Amino acid sequence: MEKDKAMRVERDTMGEVEIPSDALWGSNTERARQNLPISNRLMPEALLKALARIKACYAKAAGENNYLADNIANVIETKALEVADGQHSKHFPLDVFQTGSGTSSNMNVNEVVANLANISLGSMAGDYKPVHPNDHVNFGQSSNDTIPAALNLAALDVMENKLLPELGLLIEAWQKKADEYKEVVKTGRTHLQDALPITFGHVFGAYVGVLKRLQTSLTQTPDLLSELPLGGTAVGTGFQAPEELPPIVAKHLSNLLDRSITACEEPLVFMSGRPVVTDVMGRVAALATEMQRIANDVRMMASGPRLGYGELTIPSLQPGSSIMPGKVNPIVCESVVQTAMAICGNHATVLAAAAGGQFELNVTLPVTADALIGSIETLSQACFVFRTRVVEGLVVNVEDVGRDLNKGLALATSLISKIGYAEAAKVAYKAHNDGTNVSEAAVEMGILQEDEVDKWLDPTKLTKKGRLS
Repeated sequence: MEKDKAMRVERDTMGEVEIPSDALWGSNTERARQNLPISNRLMPEALLKALARIKACYAKAAGENNYLADNIANVIETKALEVADGQHSKHFPLDVFQTGSGTSSNMNVNEVVANLANISLGSMAGDYKPVHPNDHVNFGQSSNDTIPAALNLAALDVMENKLLPELGLLIEAWQKKADEYKEVVKTGRTHLQDALPITFGHVFGAYVGVLKRLQTSLTQTPDLLSELPLGGTAVGTGFQAPEELPPIVAKHLSNLLDRSITACEEPLVFMSGRPVVTDVMGRVAALATEMQRIANDVRMMASGPRLGYGELTIPSLQPGSSIMPGKVNPIVCESVVQTAMAICGNHATVLAAAAGGQFELNVTLPVTADALIGSIETLSQACFVFRTRVVEGLVVNVEDVGRDLNKGLALATSLISKIGYAEAAKVAYKAHNDGTNVSEAAVEMGILQEDEVDKWLDPTKLTKKGRLS
């Protein structure tokens, strides 16, 4: 908000606070905005939406059980759901690096919902009559239970609606490439050295296998995240929260999200500890790690275009050099690699944050939310970009790959069942020293006749299971 805008004055327990007159937030939010302008990184939108959904369902449950008047409960529910739909996003200005419980953002949502409710009932922003941020919007809640609950709910949301769908499409794209090039044989590599031949069906199929296993692991996470510490209030005991409300709130959340949400029996598990968050973050980091490896493989196989491996051609997207005309770089692969590195850093942050809690509350909730939710969202976008800008347009340079196959010294491996390891090694060494192929060395040494070369040294046969005899 610009400094020259009209201001309104609100009074709270600490005194008077000036707030931009068109802001829907209140004194708690404004104090946090002024006190902690650390990074300009805002609290994750997914967390704020999850928090608003929780408040909508609390209001609904409280109204049904006569803890809130119907008109107040209904207007809170309506306005909280507007916030959850992203209609008022400019009124959530708080930095990620705020109070460790997330109280500032909890009050930000409370104040915005209260002001929206009061305006709709004919009052003015800042009056907090008849709807009060603490007494009504925050009824039966504490920041200490709603923020951990919103963290789980937000992670569940972005996992189900962003990462898992994009990962599924990436797997499908790799499977299509595996099917398309399943018979194309290339030189295998281990230790960055020439190895036995392998097909692109094997290579791309292995990417599919790795990603599917991680997909299976990540598919389990929404169920882990769906258990929420509703009703724990300040220290997990539930004081000031009507006992019957948490399961009702969970039921309303289930209906709203069309999936099973439960209120955990021991809220303190998720208020002081981070068992699910660290588990889920680890699975996300595992996917990021494999994405990095695959992206590196692709950019190395596509290196060149003339003096590298040159086995793949990937889409040319933009100029790669400010000084070398015509140079094109594997920018998407490099972007995926950097994304993975950042996510592994976020994993370290989440683990450090989990270890950094004390007693009945872990006071590293905002940075945990930023790391976990941000990682899931970023990785889902990396899956999308990698698929649409690299994998789907990837082409195997079949002729170039086939041209070099017979140069591989590892072809001598096929002779083991004919002459043994030691003698086969002599063939490989001779070929290397003479600058010839294994087939030429084997014929010259009298180990193979000319008409036996295809039987023993056909690269395609070396991609199959079993031994030659």
